[in-house]
Amino acid sequence: MVNICFSTIKQNLRDRRSLTLMLLLPIVLTLILGTALSKVGTNTTTTSLNIRGGIVNQDQGPLAASMIDFFQEKQIRAIMQTRIYKTVADANKDLKKQNLDAIIVITKGFSAAAESGQSHHLDFITSGDMESSAVRSITDSFLKRVNAVQALAAIGVSPQKSVQTHLDPLLSDHALSVKGKVPEASGYYAVTMLIMIILFAYNYGLNVVRESLHSPIGYRIQSLPVHPMSYFTGKALGHIATVFLQIILLISFFKFIYKADFGDHLWLVLGLCFLLAFIVILAGTALALLFTEKTADALMMFLVPIATFLSGGYVKLSFLETNPVTSAIRGFMPNSLVQTLIFQDIYGGSGLSPASAVLKLLIILAAVLLLVAAELRRRNYGSLSK
Repeated sequence: MVNICFSTIKQNLRDRRSLTLMLLLPIVLTLILGTALSKVGTNTTTTSLNIRGGIVNQDQGPLAASMIDFFQEKQIRAIMQTRIYKTVADANKDLKKQNLDAIIVITKGFSAAAESGQSHHLDFITSGDMESSAVRSITDSFLKRVNAVQALAAIGVSPQKSVQTHLDPLLSDHALSVKGKVPEASGYYAVTMLIMIILFAYNYGLNVVRESLHSPIGYRIQSLPVHPMSYFTGKALGHIATVFLQIILLISFFKFIYKADFGDHLWLVLGLCFLLAFIVILAGTALALLFTEKTADALMMFLVPIATFLSGGYVKLSFLETNPVTSAIRGFMPNSLVQTLIFQDIYGGSGLSPASAVLKLLIILAAVLLLVAAELRRRNYGSLSK
């Protein structure tokens, strides 16, 4: 088994065509996509978002004035342009002309209601585009302070007194910041193209079946006093080791040449990539046993680009994450799970539980492994299926 494993690694390293595909393709694609979208993820993107909000102040109270000041903060102005209107009609004219994304109407009595702990509301008029949801989110960040003032009023603490004594040090207007760990285009595509090329490792799974069961060498091994499982397993381990070496080379190139950020837990990135490669190679083996090598190759050539698109590998599309159908599909796609876990580890976030994601990956791995064993037995290769 060990001899077959090392022999397979040597054969793979001599296959210049496959090595070129596995190593140069992600590097070239990352260079092209990263250069074409070089402004994505940089601080200049915040101004290019061109989010435009309008405010109509019908209240004239101190809380309304504080809200207007909040929207004039430097951090907010870096994200959104805000314009003050005297009437709702004037603001609506600009909204219809698409000069605004949303209108915030501070209705009369808003400040008094907040100070007395009573319920009140703002009117929010939206164009329905994605930018309007950003205006709403920024508004919500200010209203959290209002909720705190109401909570103090509910327990009998004077809001005016609390603002002067307790509220200032405990609660302050923390505007959204565009600073921090933000992925650049080269860093984003270094990860997504790495994941995409691992999906093409299914070819090695096809080769396991082709070389073990349908090649002259495979036929000869079956006629010799050599346990077929040793040869089959040796081939599989050799292909897995080859992919792992390619993953290390690609990550090293991206990290030290492209200066892509892979976070502080490189062992986690390597482990996730290795797990994905293991799943993909077994999937290629299972499909080759279930159908034929040619059919399996055509099927995977069709599925890999689709899986890459759905996971946001080519371009990040927010509707794929919010749509219930695509979101459910992404939740069980190995490449999407691994890619999301890597991005969360590098840039932070809590959208996906690492424990549940790894558990899903292990369940997928076990299911594919059982499918391989079942197909080997169905094809009367009982000794291999054990």
